[in-house]
Amino acid sequence: MPEPVDTGRRIKELRVSAGMTQHELAGPDISASYISLVERGKRIPSGRALKILAGRLGVGMADISGGAARAESAGRVRRLDLVGRLVAARRQWEGGDPEGALRAFRALAGTSPVGRPDDVYTEAQLAIAEILGAQGRADDGAAVLLRMLDGLGPAGYAETRVRALIALADLLESAGRVQDGLRYALTASLEEAVAPPAESAFHSLLLLDVLTRCAYWSGCAHWATGTGLGEPPTDGGLPGPRAGIALHRALDLWDRGATDRAAALLAETARRVTPAAGFRLWEAVNGRHALLLLARGERSAARSIVERGLVVASVAQEPDFPLWLTTAEAVCAEAAGDHARVRERGEQLAALPDDGRCHEKAAALSEVAGACARLGDRERAAGYLRYAAELFRRAQAYRHADRARERLSDLLEMWN
Repeated sequence: MPEPVDTGRRIKELRVSAGMTQHELAGPDISASYISLVERGKRIPSGRALKILAGRLGVGMADISGGAARAESAGRVRRLDLVGRLVAARRQWEGGDPEGALRAFRALAGTSPVGRPDDVYTEAQLAIAEILGAQGRADDGAAVLLRMLDGLGPAGYAETRVRALIALADLLESAGRVQDGLRYALTASLEEAVAPPAESAFHSLLLLDVLTRCAYWSGCAHWATGTGLGEPPTDGGLPGPRAGIALHRALDLWDRGATDRAAALLAETARRVTPAAGFRLWEAVNGRHALLLLARGERSAARSIVERGLVVASVAQEPDFPLWLTTAEAVCAEAAGDHARVRERGEQLAALPDDGRCHEKAAALSEVAGACARLGDRERAAGYLRYAAELFRRAQAYRHADRARERLSDLLEMWN
């Protein structure tokens, strides 16, 4: 029985003998990079590709194919099996069994590299990190992504690297490590500029979202506008990332005193975003919009947003606590002179866990501190500002921590 032909090596031998470059062999139908992958044994050419290559090399298909057709068929069956397992694991996760899904994804990630599609391995690793992050195991999730990045060189893996860096930045911001997240988001933006992945527009939007979040909380909001990533599209898919970008840009405008521009941007964002984009994001947009309206004296409009939002949250039975709608409710109560309601909501916010996005909790407590101070409850206001400054410091949001301490100093000076 004849030995099976090493297709890639045979194609290279015939090409070199004919004095052809990879580009010349590829012609208009096939890319030169594909030829390179075939010759290095990284791709098994399809029947159509074999026919084209054999014709250009002036040989029969049998001279270069050997067992390639059988190997390709086996590879396709293997791929269908792995993709099916990947889909099943995702359904398990979405069905409320994260531990079972974690085991399934780990089994996929541990599959032998021989014949394994890179995209299945990538999706499995990203899912593992996301589940670990959702379970409060941010360090474990980050370790998975860092190992993944260590195994990738920049050349030929631009898309995979950018996706891993985006996931790492998002995980760290969600865990309250905003400057660590910013570092990886900036790295992703630099790598994307050097070697844009195939799905450049898609990844640019996701990257701009996490970069804008990390830059805002790090006190470097302008860094997210000087990266060359451009403006997010106003229409089309992915409403969540677009709304997240707009929200944090509006917050930066608000902090810098451009309240009219911030109000216009938040109003437009609130009009476009729905709970389907993510409950946490939706309620943050609406709650922040209500707070800005209250700061502008538009109490009726703000109260309407808060009441409607809390009803939606109650009906939807979302597991996430409506942090910003509750904060806006407390400030609405302050505007109405309802001291008891402000205290109740303040205590409720202060009792929330400090893990996760503790910078968000700190910002909410700062708003309630302002409401308490305006009602004359300076001791409670001072306590919330101290707590907020510590949470901001813990989250690496140092400039926000400084502002909280400045407000505390001003309050104590007035008190004395």
